[in-house]
Amino acid sequence: MTEAREDLRATSEAIAADADRLVEIEKQKLGLEDDDPQLLVLSTEAERIVRALGPKAAAERELAEETVRDGRDGGRGKAS
Repeated sequence: MTEAREDLRATSEAIAADADRLVEIEKQKLGLEDDDPQLLVLSTEAERIVRALGPKAAAERELAEETVRDGRDGGRGKAS
């Protein structure tokens, strides 16, 4: 497995973990009362996660491009 492929896998796992946490947060918020201060705490965490997803997704795309290039080169892509 190339380094780019390993990095792609790690990035994919990080994005999936963020998505799982976001779903968990949204479910928690649904069960809270309107005046519960935890709504603000959870909303802030959700916003932080969403803001971090953009750069991770961009990095994942770049790694996917590199992985595909390496695959086309028969794994002879440039070493990092």
